[in-house]
Amino acid sequence: MGETYRIHRIKENWGIIIAIIFIASTLRAPLTSVGPVVSEITEVLKVSDSLAGSLITIPLIIFAIVSPLVSKITAHLTVSRTILLSTLLLSVALIVRVIGDINVFLLGTVLLGIGIAFGNVLLPSFVKWYFPTQIGIATGIYSATMHFTAGIGGGLSFPLSTISPLSFRISLSIWFVLAIIAIILWLPKAVHVFHIEKATKQQSPTISHCNTNVFKSKLSWMIAITMGFQSMIVYTVVAWVPSILMDRGIEPSTAGYLFMINQFAQVPMTFIFPIIADKLKDQRVLVFIVSFLFFIGFSLLFTHSFILLIIGVIVSGLAMGACFSLCMTFFSIRARTSDGSVSLSGFGQSLGYFIGAMGPVCVGFTYDASGGWQIGITSLLVMSLLFTVFGYFSAQNKVIEDE
Repeated sequence: MGETYRIHRIKENWGIIIAIIFIASTLRAPLTSVGPVVSEITEVLKVSDSLAGSLITIPLIIFAIVSPLVSKITAHLTVSRTILLSTLLLSVALIVRVIGDINVFLLGTVLLGIGIAFGNVLLPSFVKWYFPTQIGIATGIYSATMHFTAGIGGGLSFPLSTISPLSFRISLSIWFVLAIIAIILWLPKAVHVFHIEKATKQQSPTISHCNTNVFKSKLSWMIAITMGFQSMIVYTVVAWVPSILMDRGIEPSTAGYLFMINQFAQVPMTFIFPIIADKLKDQRVLVFIVSFLFFIGFSLLFTHSFILLIIGVIVSGLAMGACFSLCMTFFSIRARTSDGSVSLSGFGQSLGYFIGAMGPVCVGFTYDASGGWQIGITSLLVMSLLFTVFGYFSAQNKVIEDE
């Protein structure tokens, strides 16, 4: 995408924003809706627990593999068309995942991972290009949407599976409706935006691509590793915090509701933090705020007090929302051009999800070895510290094109 001067305001482009909201609603909920119905999946599809557990890990691996390829594909198709095609793929994957045996389910999971990977990488870049003066607000809108629908997905997946003879298939396929709405809303906008993208490339051919090698940029590596520890924290919490709560004597159903509260607690921070970050040239103070919230939230998981555990779940949720949205904002503001943002986002999310996939495995190993969650909770605190260290360098007022 070229960088011809233009200003698009959110209040004048609610059609684009609503389309982005529906696209964002399909980027996390299809994943969080799997965990609560894993037992049903293993029973109906007759698969082992270990294979069922991989259904959450597979998309992370796909994210890591696909994310670096996004910028190359986008260079040929443009961002608007690529978002459209990836959402089409995602909608197909949501149906494929539930229409057959375990092999078809795995195929659908892989296709779903590819579709989500493109959306994850391209939304920060599109926001930077289309709303250059309102990056924080636009980022907050789609980040908050992702986390809100993720909470709904995690909280309603099991209840939905019990009201229909289709069992887990209804819980996992219901997101197809939102994907179709997203496509219908995005299609006319994509046609309009495509002409703008094409015109700006013709007017500014010399800057229509990113010359920065993200692999040689120290800032790119700092941001990617920061994203990695953010992902490691998030997916470790998703995988094990309900089990930690049950180990503290909380009923499974109550632990599920507390996990949903954790997801919903992320929503306000995912909206507020990008707005604040966009107004600051240096975001290091925000990194320290996130670190403090993580320390409080995860430390309270050591206790057996129901009230303190609730507080810990909420505070850690606030930190997770702030942490995620800060990383998404880095992909936009740490590149001068939108093409640079695509490259940075692809690289950062590829390495980030690769690192993130290790978290649940490592914490699970410590539980098997020790028989308790003390080491696992300590691991979450260590991850938070490492996020702070690398986030400190990512938050400095620099862009990758200057390195």
